[in-house]
Amino acid sequence: MRFLFFLLAAPLAAQTAHSIAPGQNPQAIADAAAPGDRLVFLPGVHEHPLRQHRSLLYVAKALDIELQPGATLRLAAGQTKLEKVPEITTDHGAPKTIDDFEPGGDYDLGLGATIFTVKIDGTSPDTFSWGAGELFAVEQERVPITGDWQLLKNGVKIRFASRSGHSVGSLWFASYDGPVSYGIRIGHGTQPQYIENVQIFGRGTIDLNSANNVQPSALVKDISATVLVHGRVRNVDISGITMTNTMRSVMLYGEHTGKFLQGGATAGGESFDAENISITRTRTINPTGAAYLLGHPSHRGKLSKVRCNYNYMESATTSLEPNFNLDQYEVIGNVIKSAGRAIHCWRRSTNGLIKDNVRIDDPTGKEVVMVNAPGAWQQPENIILRDNRNHLSESVGYWANVVGGKDNLAPAAYSTAMGLQARTKRTGEVASAAGAFQVSGDAQASQVVVRAATADASPVEFSPAIPIAPKASVAYRILVVARSEGGREQATFEAINGKVTVLSRTNPAINCTAELGSTLRLKAFGLPGTPMRWVAKVDLAEVEF
Repeated sequence: MRFLFFLLAAPLAAQTAHSIAPGQNPQAIADAAAPGDRLVFLPGVHEHPLRQHRSLLYVAKALDIELQPGATLRLAAGQTKLEKVPEITTDHGAPKTIDDFEPGGDYDLGLGATIFTVKIDGTSPDTFSWGAGELFAVEQERVPITGDWQLLKNGVKIRFASRSGHSVGSLWFASYDGPVSYGIRIGHGTQPQYIENVQIFGRGTIDLNSANNVQPSALVKDISATVLVHGRVRNVDISGITMTNTMRSVMLYGEHTGKFLQGGATAGGESFDAENISITRTRTINPTGAAYLLGHPSHRGKLSKVRCNYNYMESATTSLEPNFNLDQYEVIGNVIKSAGRAIHCWRRSTNGLIKDNVRIDDPTGKEVVMVNAPGAWQQPENIILRDNRNHLSESVGYWANVVGGKDNLAPAAYSTAMGLQARTKRTGEVASAAGAFQVSGDAQASQVVVRAATADASPVEFSPAIPIAPKASVAYRILVVARSEGGREQATFEAINGKVTVLSRTNPAINCTAELGSTLRLKAFGLPGTPMRWVAKVDLAEVEF
């Protein structure tokens, strides 16, 4: 795996500093500045309306932007308001045979900002379920599709052009929400020339004032962020600043003008790619939103050579999300306090190093890193996870490794994946594969080592647990050895698909059992008054369908 990063180009000669006092228009000053100049936000509250490309400050040239200590760039209240026209999210859920959902009617705004969930729940005849409010809410089920406008509630109507031919599980969201807003925005997505050599730094704050502005739904294409890098942008450094009261603190992604196909592909069009971006030592204090988004499934240009290192973040939902079309990236040394996911590799990012991140103040023992993809999307590929730690549930960090091969994933603690399209699922697992049917890990063999300690004849389960996925079938062979202190009592067993064979034992009361369900449960039965240690090597052949 190669990680290719950058140093920002040296500042252009004759840099001029432009001081911006509270009340002055920063966009006018930026537009008049020469490439390579510095904008300096002086201490105080800089409250402004949205201007170019729905941002407080739009950057289209090489600039250094400094927020001095005590300087706050803040969105004025009431800049975004609830809209009656919904935004449609169609690229979630199961693959669709027909994508013909259309919202309409005249929403009366009575539900406020809300999301309608619509899902095909039957065929022959085709029917749908729907609900409003919480995601995946269901208020009615098995509603026949008429092909005409059908009233849901509060004036909202929907229509399917076809009465038949839909696939069960097809899913749509209609979001009634507010328009997007940004703090500092670099690029509008399809600018033909690269915008490059931009620095945003200092000890000041960007505040999007989300409590006093209606936010977009988190499901729609464009959501709000304090800093957005979009399209042909390169050589950007974001460091030191604090970001607050927003949906996301920093978002990075390219753009694509082609037709978007299910699963992330595009047809035709032109790609506008972003690269060489560093986010370091920033602070996200976001009690109602998320933090860093690296890549986006609804903006399908490429994003490469990204560092998101040594940042501090507090968020209500996912803190750090490597996402679609991201390649060659580091996520290192971040401190994360999240009520949701800490780091979620979601959809296909490639060639990532995620190490030395710490999840704090989480008493539930949640994982630090999750690696997966929704239906119809490719899994992340070649992601190295090492020494990421939940400080309340893990006394030390753990490492996992991808060993050569291709399309291997090692999200489980202390695990290793090798070959072609292997994926570890259990602590300490060594998984190997020579290909997959659909996703990495659905056709593989693996090995884990588990252990137990008995003090008497009471059964004790081996650990760590050996979970079995709901859509998986396994064949297993287990070799077990047990020993008392000094070796007076010993035993060996072999278990193959539920049948346990005694290979040797000094006492017929020593025993073990194997039982397969949602986990493979191996139990040890020792002797009264005799401490014994048990170790088992578990070989698995596994298929998912």
